Amino acid sequence: MSGPKPYEIRGALGVDPKITSEVAPTASQAGGRFWEDKCNAGYSGTPLWKLQAERAQLEQEAAASRPAAQKIPEGFKPVEKGGVWYYSEKRQVYWKPTDGKMYVWDSVAQKHSELHEATAYDHRIAVGSCFHEKAVQVKHVVVKDLAKAGQALRLSIEHLDRPCALYALYEGHRGSSSSTSGPGSNVCAEFCVKHLHQKLLPKLAGFRGFWEDIRLEVALRESFEELDAEFAERHPSATDGCCAAVALITGNRLVIATLGDVGCVLCLRNGEAVELMRAHAVRPEEEDDDEDSEDESAAGYEAKLEPGAPLPVIRWTRAFGHLEQKRPNSMPRLLATPEIKILQLQPKHHGFAFICRALYNAIGKNVAVSTVFNRSAGRPRMASGALVDAAVQWLGQVGDLGLGSIVAFFDRLEAVESTPPMKKARKEEPSQVRLRHILLKHRECKSTIDKVRNKQVKRTRGEAERTLRAVLEECEGDPERRAFATRCKELSECQSCLKAGDLVGDLGWVKPGKYGQAFDDVAFALKVGQLSDLVDTDQGIHVVMRTA
Repeated sequence: MSGPKPYEIRGALGVDPKITSEVAPTASQAGGRFWEDKCNAGYSGTPLWKLQAERAQLEQEAAASRPAAQKIPEGFKPVEKGGVWYYSEKRQVYWKPTDGKMYVWDSVAQKHSELHEATAYDHRIAVGSCFHEKAVQVKHVVVKDLAKAGQALRLSIEHLDRPCALYALYEGHRGSSSSTSGPGSNVCAEFCVKHLHQKLLPKLAGFRGFWEDIRLEVALRESFEELDAEFAERHPSATDGCCAAVALITGNRLVIATLGDVGCVLCLRNGEAVELMRAHAVRPEEEDDDEDSEDESAAGYEAKLEPGAPLPVIRWTRAFGHLEQKRPNSMPRLLATPEIKILQLQPKHHGFAFICRALYNAIGKNVAVSTVFNRSAGRPRMASGALVDAAVQWLGQVGDLGLGSIVAFFDRLEAVESTPPMKKARKEEPSQVRLRHILLKHRECKSTIDKVRNKQVKRTRGEAERTLRAVLEECEGDPERRAFATRCKELSECQSCLKAGDLVGDLGWVKPGKYGQAFDDVAFALKVGQLSDLVDTDQGIHVVMRTA
């Protein structure tokens, strides 16, 4: 079958038959001959210079929409030729040019994790402790700045959120005469005080990404188990042991790990007190039998006894030490694996307390703790001492019972939920304050001479604290502070108590550094007219009031 020839088509369209191209023009081209007269015939008609200008503008817009070329930070070298990672041997950090961020290698997850920059929260934590002088087996640790402790070991934990602190209470049992602190002390508790942070800090320093809750749990659990194993290795013949409660605070998280039967109570601002951890005991306490008899595993009761078997001498199922109870066939077999709970701090949280079990039971448990918290008005040393005083009054004969506690109060937590922590305006402390105080010396002071009465001071630290706690109780019920002036004249062993009228106990205008860091931390945080907690310096125990 044949069709029209190309020249016949061109002729029908009115095209010059001399054109021999096999490409047929369009109807618009054939209908008019004007396109043949243009210098850029066959194109859009736009001048070449204009096309070039438009092309250059498009390239500029595309370049502006792409990420800017990243300048390689100083000290970083490519990990491999043509790769996406750069590494600094000095900083031990990776850099990724596509997003300009720093990364660290996560050996657990086997991947790169973004380097975490610590967030500094504005809330404050006031912590204090008190222990009866006969509680020689009870030891404690209060590290208000864990980063500084890390620096002492040449370990950096600057990537952890602030505040970063560690508090621990160890209640020893079966004290050994071989202890360096003398008969009745506890080798295991002393070992834990010295070595727990040496286990935990390297783990915290080893990963500089963001610490998820589960990672914090693993670090604490491994630290406890390694600490117990090292104690067994170094003291294989030791017969004593200890229970423990440890709190790690980083930013707005509170991590609590417990072994044994130390009381752990969380206090809320509405007056309620909640027992965070149940005692890890062989047998639940009698008043809780019915409630928890079917859910002992949730409370941490790991020991299993044969039916009808007598209760063992050791009633705990978790503890440091007690090595004879950790043999494979021992009954019960003790564990050193802690129970761990993590809380996000919220405005409703008032504080928490670690309390020796004998003290906790003597005062009436969490109800009494709530009462003491409310009466102490944010003064942790006053609260801790009041708990001990209440137990002594109830028990009468203390003996060698472990009577002691650590108390922490939270302040400014309201700001945590409102605005981003890094954008909040920080409250600046004054450059100087006007103060009055009451001072009581004790036998451990640098100078034990009462220059007001020209006599030797023979009281113990505990007696000085008990007297000043009573003064605080009295002054809290006297808003005009007349009781403060009366007690200052009567009791104070600083010559400022000889001043007249409203100047009794007056220290004048005080600048930071005059009386030491512990004094400054309390005094410069006070509001005008506010009374402090008990303040410990080498001069003695103080109660301070800010007057201007």
